[in-house]
Amino acid sequence: MASLIAGLIREMSIDVMVIPVHPMKYLDIIRRESGNSCKFIFHHHSCPLWEVENRISVKLHAARTSGSWLKTLECYLLSIPKERLFKSYTRRFSRIYRRTYAAADRYLVLCEEYRGQIERIVKASPADSKVRALTNPYINRSAPELHKRKEVLYVGRLSYADKRVDRLLRIWSLVEANFPDWELKVVGDGRERRNLEKEAAGLGLHRVRFCGHSTRVEEHYATAAILCLTSSFEGWGLVLVEAQAAGVVPIAFACSGGVRRIVGSDRSTGILIEPFDEKGYAEELAALMRDEGLRSAMQPAMIAKTSEYSLENTGRMWDRMLGELTGE
Repeated sequence: MASLIAGLIREMSIDVMVIPVHPMKYLDIIRRESGNSCKFIFHHHSCPLWEVENRISVKLHAARTSGSWLKTLECYLLSIPKERLFKSYTRRFSRIYRRTYAAADRYLVLCEEYRGQIERIVKASPADSKVRALTNPYINRSAPELHKRKEVLYVGRLSYADKRVDRLLRIWSLVEANFPDWELKVVGDGRERRNLEKEAAGLGLHRVRFCGHSTRVEEHYATAAILCLTSSFEGWGLVLVEAQAAGVVPIAFACSGGVRRIVGSDRSTGILIEPFDEKGYAEELAALMRDEGLRSAMQPAMIAKTSEYSLENTGRMWDRMLGELTGE
């Protein structure tokens, strides 16, 4: 595979290659066989050390759903303490990050907060660091519909380790009875859908609609008033940007630098909740549902904020970074 990639680099005269995964152990071969002319950019497309939380959550969820108390006990007595006390997963993935940083010509992250985190992990000095922060672009194709229905929206994959929609169902159970004319719409699909539908039934929820996968998600943003995100980790929650552009107020746990960057801390472009306070989240959600004037007042600032992630702005950032890398 390394020889094939090197051959393509030579044949197509590729100057820069962006790599979104960790195949860096082959990079020395690729460089040597391609003539050392190509620059390699590693694009870290999530939050730093997301793999640690993901590994623990996957193990714990598998144990709980297996019905085996022994597997659950093993997670609580071995897997989780091994990370919390000895940082076994953190050390493992930090080594991978350091190897990747050493091999790449540039190391891209999704926001400035991640830049600092990665520099600390790979032990790079900010003065001569190869880490650069470039946000994902957002292309707004239509004017938003600002007159909203009484709908709370979730958009995304239905997976456990990262998205944790089960939290949203428990939060909704705390507010549903007080808002009989509101509905929670869950747009998306995934392996957790059946479990979530069972949980909604078990909680006695009456106004939760599982809409499945949608190729026209803009139609849901057009009518929704509030978007909820209850993830354990998010690299760059694009649904938050999409919601803001559509005049939908986002409320999310402040689980990562990307979420904090998009939502903001001054409550003018969304609401951040301390991770993972479900009661506090329910209180803030109820306050938003109750106050149409507040939601309307937030719309202009939210829509304006999304211009920061325009294709033009992101393109200029890429141009600067590529010029710096290639000397052109």
